[in-house]
Amino acid sequence: MAADLDAKIWAVIGASGTGKGLWIKQQLKALNPARLVIFDVMDEYADFAKPAATTEAVRKSMIAAGAGPLRVRYAPKGADTKQLRREFEALSSLVYAWRNCTYVAEELANVTTPSWAPAAWRKMTTSGRHQAVHIIGVTQSPAFVDKAFLGNATLIHCCALRQQPHRVAVATALDIEVGQVAGLQRFEWIERDFNTGALQLGRVAVPGGARSRSSPSSRGAAPSRQAAPRPVKLRPS
Repeated sequence: MAADLDAKIWAVIGASGTGKGLWIKQQLKALNPARLVIFDVMDEYADFAKPAATTEAVRKSMIAAGAGPLRVRYAPKGADTKQLRREFEALSSLVYAWRNCTYVAEELANVTTPSWAPAAWRKMTTSGRHQAVHIIGVTQSPAFVDKAFLGNATLIHCCALRQQPHRVAVATALDIEVGQVAGLQRFEWIERDFNTGALQLGRVAVPGGARSRSSPSSRGAAPSRQAAPRPVKLRPS
């Protein structure tokens, strides 16, 4: 029954090069979803899903897979905002109808605004639970994305941001001081799990052992509230 399903709507945020992409890929490796669809704006998820040349090819793959496994990614072809939005709407509609999958949507600022989102995406973020869709929405520019998405997120994971409007948007969504977001350095993150209320700080695991200058706690950031820990496999640090 839909009422028995837990919503999984993850907002993953951070400026370019701060570790958000690394973190997402670590989550995908840990989760290992059998059914995965990716709106692959930068064509960077070749290790996780096979490419589809068109949204029609995605549709045919979904029909062939039925309720079975499929990992597919679509790199949008549109060079302008209208075309990108049309492609995103089409893919989101397919995902919503296909159900029971993980959906990674890269760079939401390209396809939504604070007051507007394509109808299919809005349905995904307000009733995706009923379709058993685990949504992972990604952006470098949280101040520019659909507010309903951030408002419905069950997990907000934020890496470093460089511009104050984006820091303020995330701090508001996380219900924390802006300074806690502004203080993040490269590869550091802060997140809140809204299912438990837990607020935690950490550092993404970086291949080769790259590290930021210091940990958040050493700079006097507010300690996270203690709560039942989330599974380690979902929280590499």
